[in-house]
Amino acid sequence: MLNKIESDHTQLPFRYNDLPFVCYDRSKKAKSMLLGEILRGDRFWESLYELEFKVDKPCLHLCQMRTTQNGAARADYLIRNGYVVHWNLDGLPGATTFTGANHVSRYYAAGFPLGFVKGDKSYLYNHVTLVIRYHTEKDGMSSIVGFEVYPKSVINEVCPGTSKNYKNFPIELPRDKNKKLIEQHTLIPYTYSVYWREDNSVSYQNRWDLYYDNDSSITSNHIHWLSLVNSLVLFCLVSLVVAITMFRLLKTDLQSGTSIPLTRSEIDGTNGNSGLWKNLVNVVMNKPPRTLLLCTLVSSGIQCLVALVGVVVILVLNSKLNFGSGSSSSAFFNLHQGAFFSCSIVLLLASGFVSAYLGVILFKIMSNEPPRTKYDTRRTFILSSLFAGTLPFTLLSVVLTLNLFVWAKESSNALPFGTIVVLILLFGIIELPLGILGGLLGNKFEFPLKSFMVTSYVPESKSVGKIASRRSFVMNPIISTLAFGLIPFGIAYVDLLFIFNSIWLEKTTFYYMYGFLLLTVMLLLVVVAESAIVVTYLSLAVYNNPNWQWLCFRVGFSIAWYVYAYTIYYFVSYLHMTDFVSVLIYFSYMALFSVALGVACGAISVVTSAVFIRSIYGMVKSD
Repeated sequence: MLNKIESDHTQLPFRYNDLPFVCYDRSKKAKSMLLGEILRGDRFWESLYELEFKVDKPCLHLCQMRTTQNGAARADYLIRNGYVVHWNLDGLPGATTFTGANHVSRYYAAGFPLGFVKGDKSYLYNHVTLVIRYHTEKDGMSSIVGFEVYPKSVINEVCPGTSKNYKNFPIELPRDKNKKLIEQHTLIPYTYSVYWREDNSVSYQNRWDLYYDNDSSITSNHIHWLSLVNSLVLFCLVSLVVAITMFRLLKTDLQSGTSIPLTRSEIDGTNGNSGLWKNLVNVVMNKPPRTLLLCTLVSSGIQCLVALVGVVVILVLNSKLNFGSGSSSSAFFNLHQGAFFSCSIVLLLASGFVSAYLGVILFKIMSNEPPRTKYDTRRTFILSSLFAGTLPFTLLSVVLTLNLFVWAKESSNALPFGTIVVLILLFGIIELPLGILGGLLGNKFEFPLKSFMVTSYVPESKSVGKIASRRSFVMNPIISTLAFGLIPFGIAYVDLLFIFNSIWLEKTTFYYMYGFLLLTVMLLLVVVAESAIVVTYLSLAVYNNPNWQWLCFRVGFSIAWYVYAYTIYYFVSYLHMTDFVSVLIYFSYMALFSVALGVACGAISVVTSAVFIRSIYGMVKSD
């Protein structure tokens, strides 16, 4: 199957079948693709190459392509920009073969170059040697376990074979005195060879291992293990601080009878902070400013978190909890690479149920309404649609806006009109109804009478009014963001680097360290939750400030600023994008990713703090 061409220097792949200088047959049909395959830019077409199982063909003529000077100029541009060709056979990408440092092992990189540049001239690869490796099973059947492509540039239709005595095919671009292309046609001969080789060292179940293993695999594993140890150290450090807060200071506070002074002179005259948070019981759950906005952000974060963790867990199960190389032993996502994107969309849509369900409950708590309050149907519908639909609507809007720029460049990443309609229908037919159902169930949810969510409830009408709170540079938005975002970013940094490399820099390689990624996500979420407990206690007990809601969200969201700052550094240090559309795509999607990660961590922070506050005030509440 012919697929596409893409380059590490741009985010604009193109359909191979649309190139004006390659052999094509308009009678050949495009393959029906999954939604995920379309979203990742795949466009499969039947090829003119004829293969017969186990039949070697040393030299075959494919076509004599006649192209214009514009077509030749197009080939020259693509070659100079490092484009590689992607073909598929039995689900395997056509691969360039590399030999390991020991000169014994081999590994694959998906795709092969379109041509090469020597001196000031570019040369087109117009001959390919296809080496197809197969494995003989116990039942006598054979399965394809390798698809290697060895391209060559040949001046004529004589297949080079193993000979090195042949001339390369140059891209000639004659110009006149005004440096305009002189119109002429170029004949490009295309030939190919096919060889079948039995290889019983690779089984069908593990045939993707060669795409994952390479000389840097061992180094990558060592880096991930060191990163995991570093993350555990940071995790233990934060956990120690939380343990001191919970089991020493908080225990002392609960045993003391200290009450909070409500005037600044009394606060300044207080010795120590033990128990000072307890008299904030009448104001700590007051309705925060812009409550609906806060709950919408938290609900979107919950939705993002459920989808993220769900996808990572599925990928880990797919790789059979593998913490090293060779993750292809379970090959569902390898055989159906678009399934990853399809699964992500399904989980994102399905998680709208969870976000609306928890969002309605959280809105009641944040609004300081009685925990058993029931909203009318109209209000529940509006809140459910808002909590479940904000995140997917934002994602869809950004993707469709960027799609206009990609479509203008005629890239294969441009979504067809039919796919856009499907995405909109998925949003309207699946996402919103699931969200409304979740909101209706959330509206009916009732906390048990003995739950601290009920026992710690204080009506806002009993509020004591304005509280005199201490000011500190620690609670300054900039300082708190820098302080509380550093450790979570330190935990996620290494995995971010490898993921970025796989997506933006090395498109011919695959990320497969899903076991490490799952552990990193778990540690990250726990550290964010622990940070929320620390900052909540500081706000209440040290600074006498009951306005914890937005503070906790800001602390959890702080990792987003670090991640986006790192994306800027990564762009400057690693990437070589020059065209406007590629730069726009990179920074837009990285902004989406950073915000999604930020609201997910912000949601964890707010929910953890709400549970923490209800728990400690439930212990000391008195009428």
